Amino acid sequence: MYKTYRKNGYNVMYYRFDSISEFVDYLKNAPVQHYAFDRLASETGSYGFTQTSSLEEALDLIKFGYHEDFEKLVQLKLKLEKYIKMSKKRNKQFNDYIGFAPDVKAYLEGNPLSMLNKKSEARKKVNVYMNTSFYGNTSKEAIFNRGAIVLSMIEILENMGFSVNLHLFEMSTVDTMMHFSDFVLKSENERMNIQKLYFPLCHPSWIRRLNFRLIEVTPDITSSWSNGYGRPSDLSTMKKVIDLDKNDIIIPTIEELNIRGENLVDDANNLFDYVNRIDGKEFTLDRVEESPKVYRR
Repeated sequence: MYKTYRKNGYNVMYYRFDSISEFVDYLKNAPVQHYAFDRLASETGSYGFTQTSSLEEALDLIKFGYHEDFEKLVQLKLKLEKYIKMSKKRNKQFNDYIGFAPDVKAYLEGNPLSMLNKKSEARKKVNVYMNTSFYGNTSKEAIFNRGAIVLSMIEILENMGFSVNLHLFEMSTVDTMMHFSDFVLKSENERMNIQKLYFPLCHPSWIRRLNFRLIEVTPDITSSWSNGYGRPSDLSTMKKVIDLDKNDIIIPTIEELNIRGENLVDDANNLFDYVNRIDGKEFTLDRVEESPKVYRR
């Protein structure tokens, strides 16, 4: 879905994609706006900059799966999680007339409430909005660390009893024009698939080929975007466009989070400290230390 609208001083060119296949089909079929671009960065970007040899390779990887160094992502995630003891919310068990198992002691005592039952607490929803944009000098290591930390954070929240709806997006601006593409790749009732999220979370070509291509085919784009393809939106800009509920989280750019890709625990603490500063939440993420911590609600 594509539409334009004006909000808080920005002329927004907005896309929403509900699946990877929808995104790929659009990129393959939408016409390039050649009037705006003398050079197509999605096609001419170097391997060192994009980590792919061509736009076609990037399209194949996002559609059919990217596996190179996937074990590295898993190991980074496990390295973080070995410091984390996640508290699972347990359903409350009580005696009842009906239930899933008999309470032998209560039965022998003649208690009419001789069955064990469980009461499930309703799960509250958290929307996590993650800006996948980054600057040209962002390192591969920083991209990997951010991906591992966000994946772990989602698991932490779900073990705390929340349902997480993950929105990956790219948001960039040129003057008062904004390009905003929103990808719903994990719904609140869906288990997290880290293989599906691996490429958009951790590969430079997600932005430097695929989202560049999306800018190149956008109907209302102008030639002012051809020099640099826009500037990644900062946190204050994102808050002007995205309407948030109290438990919602915006993950800003790698640079704003001060994720450097040198030490996973330091990067995790920088991201968790940022989340904890968000007002109105019903949860707190403890800092990661070598002795395990329990994340509390």
